[in-house]
Amino acid sequence: MIENKHYFISASLALMFSFDVFSNEPKVCFFIKENYQGDSLCTTQGNAVELLPTDWNDRISSISVPHGMSVTVFNNADFSGESLTFKENIESLFSPKWSNLNNSISSFKVRVAACFYESDNFEGESICLSGNEKIDLFRLSNLSYDQHYVLNPLNDRVDSIKVPEDIQVTVYKDNDFSGDYFVLADDFYYDELEKIGMNYAITSIKVSQQEYFICDQHCVVKGTYNIPLGHAFGDYWLDDRVKYKDVLVSFRLSGEDNYTINLIDGSLIKVIGRVVMLIHRNHQENTFMFELSERSDTISFLLRFNGGYSEAQFIESVGTEAVYISPLVGSLFDFGLINENLIVNSFSNEKLLIINKVVLTVEKDDVRSGRSVLGIAACWAVPMINIYNYIIQGRCNQVDRFVSNVKDFFSGHNDKILQVSGTARPLPRKNVEDIIAAETALENININNNTSTDVEGRLTHITVDMHGGSLTVPATALACSVPMKEQLLPQLRRSRDLTPRCVEWTLNILTDFTLLFGDSIATWNAENFGRVIERILKMGDTGYAVVNSEPERRLVDNVREHLAANADNMIHMKTAFNFSQLSYADYLHHQTPEEVVHSPIIAQELPLGRYELALENFHFIETVPRIRHEGRWVEEPDLHFEIEVISGITVETQAARGVVLPVINEWRQIYHQINHPELAGASGKFVHTSATANSTAIEAGLLVSDVAQSWLRTSHDDYIYVVVRLRGQVISITMALDINEFDTGIAGSLTNPQYVLHPEGEGAVRGAGTAAIRALADHLSKKANALWYLMLSVSHQLSSKRKWALSLSTNFEL
Repeated sequence: MIENKHYFISASLALMFSFDVFSNEPKVCFFIKENYQGDSLCTTQGNAVELLPTDWNDRISSISVPHGMSVTVFNNADFSGESLTFKENIESLFSPKWSNLNNSISSFKVRVAACFYESDNFEGESICLSGNEKIDLFRLSNLSYDQHYVLNPLNDRVDSIKVPEDIQVTVYKDNDFSGDYFVLADDFYYDELEKIGMNYAITSIKVSQQEYFICDQHCVVKGTYNIPLGHAFGDYWLDDRVKYKDVLVSFRLSGEDNYTINLIDGSLIKVIGRVVMLIHRNHQENTFMFELSERSDTISFLLRFNGGYSEAQFIESVGTEAVYISPLVGSLFDFGLINENLIVNSFSNEKLLIINKVVLTVEKDDVRSGRSVLGIAACWAVPMINIYNYIIQGRCNQVDRFVSNVKDFFSGHNDKILQVSGTARPLPRKNVEDIIAAETALENININNNTSTDVEGRLTHITVDMHGGSLTVPATALACSVPMKEQLLPQLRRSRDLTPRCVEWTLNILTDFTLLFGDSIATWNAENFGRVIERILKMGDTGYAVVNSEPERRLVDNVREHLAANADNMIHMKTAFNFSQLSYADYLHHQTPEEVVHSPIIAQELPLGRYELALENFHFIETVPRIRHEGRWVEEPDLHFEIEVISGITVETQAARGVVLPVINEWRQIYHQINHPELAGASGKFVHTSATANSTAIEAGLLVSDVAQSWLRTSHDDYIYVVVRLRGQVISITMALDINEFDTGIAGSLTNPQYVLHPEGEGAVRGAGTAAIRALADHLSKKANALWYLMLSVSHQLSSKRKWALSLSTNFEL
């Protein structure tokens, strides 16, 4: 208790107790006498006094507290000593219940509150509500509903709202906290309430107070809005038992929106009108643009965090019907920080941004490890199926996998999903009669019409940032049989965690060789790769005068440590380099004459796209050959491509491979002669190149012919070859790889050099590549354990158009 001391009232204290400044705002008032008599001091929400003035210290006998407000009083200065919190009037502190505080109050805090005004600009009659308080303006709690008693003249008359920091206000159109509602976290003026249809419409109100507030549903964004992901996920964010942290942020789509979402990986999502742009700050040249449907009313962003790898995609919908599902855009980020935020910035002055719902979930494992979990390929095509179910209704619903108890989540099966934030629940399954229509619509969206005979894949994944390893990271994943997206990328920036151990040294050797020799395929090729490795093992150096000695030192150290006297590792390393060559050849294959062709070292920085062709319900049709005749391409329905699929264990495929190998050897020699004319003398042949020949296609043929020769000589059980002949002559060979139980990847395709060097020449043939893919898709779809997807990857400066389609004749990833 403070007595017999003299203090002066500061300017701020005087202002706090001024009746003029806050004349229209409810106040907590302190009286010297009981029953609110005598001198008084009044103050508004959010104010606190750590030591009352001498004239008031230890002299308060009654307190008036407006409805919805709260004050805590202390019997010592500095908010210490015994305390009590009051939410209603106290007419006498002489009461035995409060007697220990009568004439004993030395400091107080008035809890922060939101205030509601009948006029614009926070003027006129008002009420204030502290956190966790609510009010129904339509009736008093002790009166019957039938009386329709209006508690306060503010019913349907609120024109402005003042919302302090860390306070959230939920305003409802109807009584009993029902009807349309919105959550507000900023001050709102009349015109802003009008934009969301809440001017002269608010009937009941709830107020909450959360420092780390995460929107649940129907939140209005003004300016900047933070979603504290790290705090919301809490211990799950860094828990090694939790593999996936998934986020759904769903917005109303007005067509006049203008906002951005800053992601934690350095990416930026920008929405302007009906255009969505995905931008990575470190690779702004790779901006992906999507045009939205005019009929869509909702856009939902799905985010996944797995270790140090994140993915984002969006779904536009009409109600609960999906209209378009974007590719997943993946990127690396610095994992380990717990204060990660999503930041939403709204720039529109015409339309206020509305967040429909925010949901956070965690999973322990990838449910796609078994086909029975998801059942159909259409569901498999939605990677974040758990949070997808909160916005799209259909057969893919996974409601049975959700648990609400943490103990059940960690002790149960790995396919369980735990919702850690948000009150929204997964949508129920559709009625049986609606399932077929919904499933067909989803399949058409995700897999480009499942019953189509097309061999065009849909772009499903884009990896923007691979730590400068767009060629070498996928090659390492394939060589080490490690899932790239699920295992390698999440650990890539924490190399100490890479498993199996072959991943680290394989990636290091490939990366450093590319740094040293990736300026040109004249040095970045299989022949020079083998020569450099051999030189290192014998002499301890690369044999080149290199500018950057550090990559050379690392390359020498890794080669000598892991490849010396280890034939298996040597074969493994050559296989890995083959895969990186195929990736680069694939990049070359898809460049147009107008585009700048980058060297392998630059291609390492390009985004990686994955295209997929669903095999479920694939229908095979024969491809009609097209022949160049008198300057025109003519279909020849009387001619038929003869297709041979070579697949199985190496012993069984040896004879068939032996028949094709001499042809590939000859093609390889021709491709090499183009780049090294001096070799023509040894063969007695001279190769003429047409002026219309594509130089990048020739370079791609050079690389793929090296790999095709190597594969045919030393094949593996999971390699597949599709040989296409016309009139007995080999036209092309397509190579593929069984990646896992559900996926096969296209490794590369090699065409008879005659049709590459003279693409417009008389008698040139087209259609062999399409015929090969159709035959491969048909072959795979008929297997006993039918695969679901034919996959490929393209290291490429991807188009910024909304949708992509690409003939499946290129490379792949795990």
